[in-house]
Amino acid sequence: MPDSDASSSPVWQPAWTYVKRYWHWPLLLVVGLYAYQQYMPSIDLSTVEGQAPNFTARTMAGDRFRMQDHRGEVVVVNVWATWCPPCRVEMPGFVDLQRELGDEGVQFVGISVDREGASAVRPFVEEKGINFPQVISPRLAARHFPGDVVPRTYVIDKQGRIRYSHSGVLLKWALRDALETLAGESTPQDE
Repeated sequence: MPDSDASSSPVWQPAWTYVKRYWHWPLLLVVGLYAYQQYMPSIDLSTVEGQAPNFTARTMAGDRFRMQDHRGEVVVVNVWATWCPPCRVEMPGFVDLQRELGDEGVQFVGISVDREGASAVRPFVEEKGINFPQVISPRLAARHFPGDVVPRTYVIDKQGRIRYSHSGVLLKWALRDALETLAGESTPQDE
């Protein structure tokens, strides 16, 4: 009686040996493609997701941050938390981009959803040298930038329109070109 096991067939044996030996490569390729899409998303600026909320909030430093005051600038709103590992991964890149593009009219603002408040956020901000305003307000984040995932990042153009939003890690090199493009756009007041 013929054996129905394909792996013991002389014709299938070399293929089966190959599959057993190299099964992980297709899996790694799929995981790699997924990770690339998550960490290096293609940023499409052609659509407008709506007007950014016009909020006013007290920063951790005690200053007032008013979204309206930043019309004419590109604003990146990052909703994050100190307990979130992906937030910790992307934050140094945001610090770099603020330093590198701040003079070109790019302004980052962080909205921390840490329920422990400044006692949790301040040590992290100081340790990482975060160079842009931090608002600590889970309520503000839930009201104006709702979602269940952190980090969440919103890129707002000079006219106050949300041009891109992303949930999950957004690394520096994925964001740089989009920010430079938006910073180079003219506004109706410029024309």
